Amino acid sequence: MPIDARNALWLPILALGALLLATATQAEPVLPIETWQTDNGAEVLFYPTDSLPMVDARVIFDAGSARDPEGKGGTASLTASLLEEGTTERDAKAIADGFARVGAEFSASANLESTAVRLRSLTEADWLWPAVELMAEVIAQPAFEDEDIQRERARQLRGIQSRQQSPQAVASDALRKAAFGDHPYAHPTDGTRESVESIAPSDVRAFHQQWFVAANATVVIVGDLDTHQARRLADTLTDGLPMGEPDPALPEVPPLQESETVRIDFPSEQSTVLVAFDGIKRKHEDYLPLFVGNHMLGGSGFASRLMSELREKRGLAYSTYSYLMPLRAGGRLVMGIQTRNDQVDTALALMDEELSRFIDEGPTDEELADSQANIVGGFPMRLNSNSKIIEQIGALAFLDLPLDYFDDYTDRVEAVTAADIRQAFDRHVEPQKRVVVIVGPTAEEAEVEDGTK
Repeated sequence: MPIDARNALWLPILALGALLLATATQAEPVLPIETWQTDNGAEVLFYPTDSLPMVDARVIFDAGSARDPEGKGGTASLTASLLEEGTTERDAKAIADGFARVGAEFSASANLESTAVRLRSLTEADWLWPAVELMAEVIAQPAFEDEDIQRERARQLRGIQSRQQSPQAVASDALRKAAFGDHPYAHPTDGTRESVESIAPSDVRAFHQQWFVAANATVVIVGDLDTHQARRLADTLTDGLPMGEPDPALPEVPPLQESETVRIDFPSEQSTVLVAFDGIKRKHEDYLPLFVGNHMLGGSGFASRLMSELREKRGLAYSTYSYLMPLRAGGRLVMGIQTRNDQVDTALALMDEELSRFIDEGPTDEELADSQANIVGGFPMRLNSNSKIIEQIGALAFLDLPLDYFDDYTDRVEAVTAADIRQAFDRHVEPQKRVVVIVGPTAEEAEVEDGTK
């Protein structure tokens, strides 16, 4: 999946996952969420369920790679990975044994915009509260011992080296850099070899001290608890955090000023091609027209225009696609394909042609009706577990979307017109301003491989 899957964490969740709207009534909210703030300023969202005696809890910090210190990309990822490596009270083995003893699942990871610390536990008191207390200790009291930092940094460097063996990963990282320029979104979430090698233990400790504070935290709880239990859980998870200050807003993503092509030599049988255009913030009023339109352009698999034109009619690729990357401070529209090395120029020209035609003409009535039916009909499968529900609620909170966002979601999807889509694409996407990344053999190498030289 291009553009590091973790960095696109929120996009498929909000675009495809609503609740069982087909059975909801206008009088009842789709997500009846309870909200409050802890005494030290953490936001809490609670959705009770009684289908299973389990609870999912998540603490989301505005502490993704976009908050990495200048020149030290990968600090957020390194900090998240170290949470399980020891606290001031116990070592990594004791932490792992503590969660295993009560049958709880724990994890922590950073993506482009946030760090999420997750817990899944049975609700039996003898199992739940020890797991919650241990999670609180891990969040608020990490030891960050020098030897643990050195070991995890080495592991992260091995991961970066491994990514360099994947043309998709190489293309994704290069596109981030080219499409976002000097913006904090530009560097890979795990950093680069140079940036990670520059991270000192003091940088990790300072990152945690600055960003892991209550005012910068959102607690999401979904499961078989009552409100009193949920309040106790949220208080336990955040009591050890300093109040702190909310993060300042990230700078706006600037529009692309000119076209650029980045070619990266890579010994592969096919070339990976990614193309980025201007996009929008997730909260932009044109999000739904662009989302529904992209579903037809390249976001719906075999039903999309790109797939029809480039794979079915011309056999240029097994897969071709497009997706929106709408983040809090701005975004991009991305198209991608893997194709034979000698067909790169042909594939690029056809992708450009399809995008321009879509902007000029918009979708047909049949395309629009099919896409709307597909989007609406896919909702029920997107909330068939507590873990999916907690993703939804966490995304709403983190992206500052209204908590009743899904109440009339299907109505709003079905209200999008072909004219809305055409006008939204025309306002935000300029085909003449694009960033192209091509990862594969050079033209000369490709000719040798094909036996044409």
